[in-house]
Amino acid sequence: MNDITRFSTAPTNITEIKANIFSYYTKNKVEFKKDETLIHEDDCFKVELKGYKLNQIHKDILDIILYHGGKEFDGKLKDNSFVRTISLYKIKQHLGYTSSNNIKWIESKIDEMQQTLIQVANKKTAEKWKFAIIHTAKHSTKLNTYAIVIHPLYYNFFQSNISINYSYYLQNILSLKNGITKACIRYLLTHKTGHQININNLLKKIGVNGTKRNLNKQKAKLLNELKEVKETFNIQLIKTTDDSRKNSDITIKYTRLPQIKFYYQKK
Repeated sequence: MNDITRFSTAPTNITEIKANIFSYYTKNKVEFKKDETLIHEDDCFKVELKGYKLNQIHKDILDIILYHGGKEFDGKLKDNSFVRTISLYKIKQHLGYTSSNNIKWIESKIDEMQQTLIQVANKKTAEKWKFAIIHTAKHSTKLNTYAIVIHPLYYNFFQSNISINYSYYLQNILSLKNGITKACIRYLLTHKTGHQININNLLKKIGVNGTKRNLNKQKAKLLNELKEVKETFNIQLIKTTDDSRKNSDITIKYTRLPQIKFYYQKK
């Protein structure tokens, strides 16, 4: 499978998830001051964002665009850009909103992705990427739909990473109530042979930090929702202590879902 076909089939690369480009927060837009850069890093990655703080809402919208958007213009433009056509109303429906109006905020989220410059450094391989996700996005009167042109630098970032197709479970992910659960599920799905991890380490992997009170709050929120969806995502919550008060002594075991597909970059 060449990378053009791979991008159409499995447009999410696992590095963007593991590097936490999209925060577990789901608050409204957070715009940085001029020339301000948000930096976050762990043992594997260093990520710098300049523009807006991207979160799971942005990721939800991007997934809908890439998985459900029309691909009729791929390979037809002079610069071979990838274009996805989709109505904002369709995006809203996939997100689970039933109101017939108020779609401008979706357009604003797309605009935020377009205005954010991202730099990712892989500390283990010394690879570096600098890109924006969206090049242009606007409503086409002729097509009567929204057209989103994927930034060529984002495609370059994709080309050098393993990608994943989780389209079968996308609606289940979109239906989750909390951004922290979405971030954790997306992280777990990137593991080809399944994964087993202590809940504290999982929270650390998706960038949760701060006071003990905040950690406990996020942990309780995550556990409550995971209990509801553990069968859907092949997850077991394993207690390592008999003390019911100790949420830290929980191992989360994910067994790879059969419909998850991985694709490797072209050598």
